[in-house]
Amino acid sequence: MTLDLFVQIHYVQLYLSILIIILCGLYLRKRCIESKVIGLHFLFGLLPALIFLLVPLKGKEYNIPQNAHMVLQLIIISLLFYKGVMGKYKALFISVTLGFLLFGFINFFFIQKDDINTYTKTLSSVIVIFYCVIYYYRLLVDLPVLHIHQLPMFWYTMAFLMYNSGTLFLMLFASYLVEVLHNDLLIYWTFHNILDIVQNLIIVVGLWRELQNIRSRSLLPLAQ
Repeated sequence: MTLDLFVQIHYVQLYLSILIIILCGLYLRKRCIESKVIGLHFLFGLLPALIFLLVPLKGKEYNIPQNAHMVLQLIIISLLFYKGVMGKYKALFISVTLGFLLFGFINFFFIQKDDINTYTKTLSSVIVIFYCVIYYYRLLVDLPVLHIHQLPMFWYTMAFLMYNSGTLFLMLFASYLVEVLHNDLLIYWTFHNILDIVQNLIIVVGLWRELQNIRSRSLLPLAQ
């Protein structure tokens, strides 16, 4: 695995994130609330890259924007799934989010500090997997449409479940690989980035599916 290939994969991630933001902006008023939150999620995801361009960070300082982004990311994802289950389990979502914020604060200031906060990321992955299970359970119980592949949230949940399940064990052992085995994580992080690309592609499918639904609804009066 060469550094050049790693950088190229990173650019693919960046371009897909921009594509998702653009797709979310199309027919914004007609978009479901979940798609709007997805757009917000990826818009805030560009903040670390912007900070890297504007602020001359050195050494472990490079991790600080990423660590802060992990916390912000989970808050937005909690909102996404809360809306996805139509406002059910409000107390659960609030409790989980506040508990995560407390853990992230303690981990950043007292445990891993300005290292990569892998403990926070691991907990975040577990929580997102838990959210995905809750959503699919409610989907089976409520079944709002016959063809569930027409639901954008179905695709968003699939994307988050695949990514967080695939990267969970990487985050669990990242500290050991770096501190004990002195591994540069280039191969492991490339695997992480590839999973992120697959996640983004699945989200694009969900956004495109919703665009088709919007277009079909707009043509319906003409057909009548």
